[in-house]
Amino acid sequence: MLWWFTDSPRISPGAAEIFEKCEHGENIIFVPSIVIAEALSIFDKKRISFDFENLIEKINDSENFILIPLDYPVLRKMTELRDIPELHDKIIASTAKYLDLPVITKDKTLHNLSHIKTIW
Repeated sequence: MLWWFTDSPRISPGAAEIFEKCEHGENIIFVPSIVIAEALSIFDKKRISFDFENLIEKINDSENFILIPLDYPVLRKMTELRDIPELHDKIIASTAKYLDLPVITKDKTLHNLSHIKTIW
């Protein structure tokens, strides 16, 4: 997600197309709240230069980016995903499983799981 909002050339063409369609109102991207928390961490550590407040406002103002909280249904899905050791990845995958949607990611751990559909 950060690669889209920071215009990174590292984003894949397939992922870029999904984000572009979202911004044109052709689809919706559901954003697990942990993704925004990770973006804040990256911003705080100054690993990538971007306007975090602008990112939050853009997501909040958009009808096509929907923020999904870490709540009870997602937590219940987390108990089923024992093969994902990293907490952030587990939350993202659990959110996707709960919504029955693919994950837009280049994360190899998630790509290697047969029960998680990924796009990159």
